[in-house]
Amino acid sequence: MLARMKALWNIIFSLFFLGLVALSYMYLSGRGLLTTSIPWTDLILLSLATFRLVRLFTYDHITEFLRDAVSSAREGTFLGTIKDLLGCPWCTGVWFAFLAYVGYSASPQVIMPLVLILAIAALASFFQVFSNLVGWNAEDKKIDVTHKKD
Repeated sequence: MLARMKALWNIIFSLFFLGLVALSYMYLSGRGLLTTSIPWTDLILLSLATFRLVRLFTYDHITEFLRDAVSSAREGTFLGTIKDLLGCPWCTGVWFAFLAYVGYSASPQVIMPLVLILAIAALASFFQVFSNLVGWNAEDKKIDVTHKKD
């Protein structure tokens, strides 16, 4: 029974998502805003912004209150499905990519400042992780050299 309820909520969320996509398509195409080609620079910025949003909502402390609010939700319920969605970077990535695309198509002058901020933050995250890896590697090499002397 629990597995069926979980599957049902997953189907409902999938249909809801498809409905949003269809409505967005109709809205954007009806207003002549449907974007079918994105310059590669904008695509990179949108991708980085989407990555940062995914990290923000699935891992970062600042949105932990959202994950905590549904952490005790039972599987097979609406909130249980929200919990699964917030815990899955692949799932949230699809939703945020959709939102980024719709925002970019509907009003690029409004969405691009936010996209730029998120993209810069994503690049800064990559630099931070890279510098941590370099630092940890240097520390490991120091330990190896120290142990070889002993």
